[in-house]
Amino acid sequence: MLKINKTMMIAIMVILVPITGWTQNSATARAIEEHERLALFPTRDMLELGRKVAASACAGCHGMDGISDAGGKPHLAGQRTVYSYRALLAFQAGTRDDENQQHNQYLNDQALLSTAVYYASLMPAPAPEVAEEQVPTEAVTAVEDPFEGIRPAMKKCVKCHEVTGNSDRKGMPNLTAQAPEYFVSSMLGYVDGTRSHKLMKKLVDKLDEETIRQMGVYYAVQTPLRTVIPGEGDSKVGRRLSEDCDACHGGDGNARKDKMPTLAGQDVKYFIKAMKHYKEGKRQHEKMFEAVDKLDEQDIIDLATYYASVEPRGRDVRVPLKSTEWIARCERCHGIDGNSNDPRFPMLAGQDFNYLRKALKSFAQGVRENTIMHAMADPLSSGDIERISSYFASQQPKAVVYMQFPCGDKEN
Repeated sequence: MLKINKTMMIAIMVILVPITGWTQNSATARAIEEHERLALFPTRDMLELGRKVAASACAGCHGMDGISDAGGKPHLAGQRTVYSYRALLAFQAGTRDDENQQHNQYLNDQALLSTAVYYASLMPAPAPEVAEEQVPTEAVTAVEDPFEGIRPAMKKCVKCHEVTGNSDRKGMPNLTAQAPEYFVSSMLGYVDGTRSHKLMKKLVDKLDEETIRQMGVYYAVQTPLRTVIPGEGDSKVGRRLSEDCDACHGGDGNARKDKMPTLAGQDVKYFIKAMKHYKEGKRQHEKMFEAVDKLDEQDIIDLATYYASVEPRGRDVRVPLKSTEWIARCERCHGIDGNSNDPRFPMLAGQDFNYLRKALKSFAQGVRENTIMHAMADPLSSGDIERISSYFASQQPKAVVYMQFPCGDKEN
């Protein structure tokens, strides 16, 4: 009989399972099948078979104790049975790719299930300390500022555009009220030469596209303000001229399309300069060439005056979640602190940091196929992935013991 000391008891969760079956309405996993449910209460023979298979096919990477000593390889000790079994099936079917799983192609279904059962029966190791050289210091703690990672890159932007992106300097554009997609395309325009500005090209050249995208989100969620510098033209004439611009930039200069800029509240001098650049070919945009071709200098001044007088509206862009909020979302499926109480979802607590980081990146990039996980991981920044991986890797993993109980309704 297995003896459990007090220390081990702390690391065990008892999960009650109805003996007539297990059903759950879930968009993330199919219902547990009968043979999978029975594996939650394994026989001695099944455990012994799993131990033998593990010794010959798995221990090289994951150890007989289920604790991997190779960076980037997942720990299997205490991992949830149904999740491990389905992962092994996916490797064997080729729907989940891993070059190290090719030697398991010969294993039959019973061997795979027994292997999952064996590793699930092992006590997880205490949560490891994440090596300082592996994870940046700022990634170890939950960060309440979702834009902390890009603050250093934005320091030079503040000099011209202010902290919020609402500039009060003549000739400087407001960066708020724009969709992130437009912000990214306009910044990359300085790099590829479709926009001519030596200083901006020099500044943007130093940024990667992910940072630029996050900056676009930052400015999009700020409250937009109308320029404080009025124009010298006729706003009524400008309103009439703007009718030709409505299709792309909105009836009041507040664009609805993600790739079109909002003109409402924009600085007059900046607007005039931008229009002249289109006329002179310093900005490359075929439709804008056609639009400005029929405008004279006074028309542009009147348009600039009108748009400067209009109140800008913010875009429908959500403020990025904080680290603690992302973790709370993960816990909906993976359990408090990453200790899943559903055998279909993997335990994340105490898992190898490098493995968790690699998995999240794979989901975000669509390398690993999982519709729900792709949707969850896609908005994550590299900093988010570091922090989430670090958090769950540092949590204490808990083994589970399943107990059957009658539910009282044999038809459900």
